[in-house]
Amino acid sequence: MKANTSESSQVTDGPHNPWSRASAIVLALAVGSFGLYAIVSAPSALQTAERVKAEQIRMEDREYCEKFRMPPGSEAFATCAADLAELRRRHRDRVVAEAAGML
Repeated sequence: MKANTSESSQVTDGPHNPWSRASAIVLALAVGSFGLYAIVSAPSALQTAERVKAEQIRMEDREYCEKFRMPPGSEAFATCAADLAELRRRHRDRVVAEAAGML
């Protein structure tokens, strides 16, 4: 007894399946929405990160310079903070050079 499967079978997978098409549309909308959100919120996030980093540097400068009796507002503090900025710049240059394979 042979059964004719061509008449009774229904194709549920493939390009004509409405569920796979709807899923693809929903996925595309979700990815697009996430991308748009990232583009819109990126400048604000970068500004916040820069502000936090600047505050951390100010706190480090204050802690380090006060440790060596150079209070904020003094000429010695200004020199100390400038020296720390130079040390940070040199360190950053070394890290960049190492990452580029130069050292």
